[in-house]
Amino acid sequence: MKKMKKILALMLAAIMMMAMSVTAFAAETTHSLTVNVKDGQDLKGQTINLYKLFDVTESTSGETKNYAYTVNTAEGYKTTLVDALTKAGKTTITADSKDEEFAAAVLDLQKTEGAVQKFANDFTADALTKNLSATANSEKITEENKTSYTFNNLAAGYYLVYVTGGKAIQSSLVTVDATTNTVNLKTEAPSITKTANKETAEIGQVVTYTVKGAIPDTTGYAGYVYKIHDELSKGLDFVNDVSGTACTGNKVAVKVAFTDGTDASAAPTEAAIATDNSKKMSLDLSAWVKANQTNKGKTFTVTYYAKVNKGAEVTNNNNASLEYGNNPSDTTTTTPSEAKTNTYPLDIKKINKKTKGLLAGAKFSLYRSAIDAKNGENAIAVTGSNGSYVVDADSKNTVFESVATEVGNGYNLHLNGLAAGDYWLVETQAPEGFNKLTDPIKVTITKDGDTNWTVKKNDTAEEDKIIDVENSTGSLLPSTGGRGAIAFAVIAALLVFGVAVSFI
Repeated sequence: MKKMKKILALMLAAIMMMAMSVTAFAAETTHSLTVNVKDGQDLKGQTINLYKLFDVTESTSGETKNYAYTVNTAEGYKTTLVDALTKAGKTTITADSKDEEFAAAVLDLQKTEGAVQKFANDFTADALTKNLSATANSEKITEENKTSYTFNNLAAGYYLVYVTGGKAIQSSLVTVDATTNTVNLKTEAPSITKTANKETAEIGQVVTYTVKGAIPDTTGYAGYVYKIHDELSKGLDFVNDVSGTACTGNKVAVKVAFTDGTDASAAPTEAAIATDNSKKMSLDLSAWVKANQTNKGKTFTVTYYAKVNKGAEVTNNNNASLEYGNNPSDTTTTTPSEAKTNTYPLDIKKINKKTKGLLAGAKFSLYRSAIDAKNGENAIAVTGSNGSYVVDADSKNTVFESVATEVGNGYNLHLNGLAAGDYWLVETQAPEGFNKLTDPIKVTITKDGDTNWTVKKNDTAEEDKIIDVENSTGSLLPSTGGRGAIAFAVIAALLVFGVAVSFI
């Protein structure tokens, strides 16, 4: 009997040791899951949440693998599963249903096209509404061009993968075990694109900007942030319309419209200009997109205007970015979408044809057509002095004048603020003692990329982008009524007097 007790004690100890080793093994068996974004997407600024719907136990019977699913016992998971399955038509599932019944109900969804995705989206929307705690999350990703993220040390289970603040809820479902370790997201992040109606513009002209976006799906979000931010470069100013009406009260007029003609009259009509920086504006569409969920996914445009000012540079950037997210205290801002409108200079080197030295005092006017140049009409208005001028539609002056020294690298007359195109340069007055040009010079400015341009003089390329204008001078030409005529008269008088003396 004593021997039997010893044997039983040893067996019990062995069993306990085996049980302990199995438990330890299970605790140490963890897995990884790599989440890949949809083509063309980026994880920067996003947070990935994992919700473990079921714990998974795997066993092998011969060559067959068996999976046992247990509903996650964390607070709120079972009731959220019941709600999502009920919406999917599985009305027999209740909080009292068995684990295998839950698993069978989810498995049965695959018989109906789109039912699995709808179940995943419905679970996510309910989880967000209830503030269900995620099993794991990536925290906010800050890396540029991040296209994948890996979770480590995950227990085996059936997981729902959700990226916060997407254009629409598109959650993914995956069983994480020893053989499965990747999932490809379907989510697209909200984005905007910005375009301008002019690639090049003259100082004083108004550029129309259009930002295109789409109504995000805010299902399940208690709130949603959707703000368009825009920043102009120093060569542009916000105006209220195509006529260039100045803004007042730190507000700029905007027009929001659906591209398919759907009524958008409830959208905001003004954006706020920053009080500390007149080049920045912000358009808050948060309430509008939340109220427009019947139009989710539809494309809309925002139109507003800016006028090119005297500070215009070759490249006048206009950056628009989108701030979005379902957590007002933790939003994401997209990489800015740029619209570039170029403005170009006209540089002139006025020189003595003979000595090649710089000449001061040559006066010019610039025209947009050969007919205007011929008739001396509709010259481009300018302001400036000392060889440096800008286009200015409000000026009454149309003449710009060269100086004796360089105002830039290799030229002594500069006019800024022209759009690409053909112009005719007319010399209205030559320097004193020099001959004025008789014909206009055709000047052609052509855009060549975002930061470069080409210049032609009478259809011949100027590699240095400088128009050389030469003036000539010559010897004094003979004239009538001078000393030469008097001399001939004196000689003639002497001859007549000699003849008279000889006759006497």
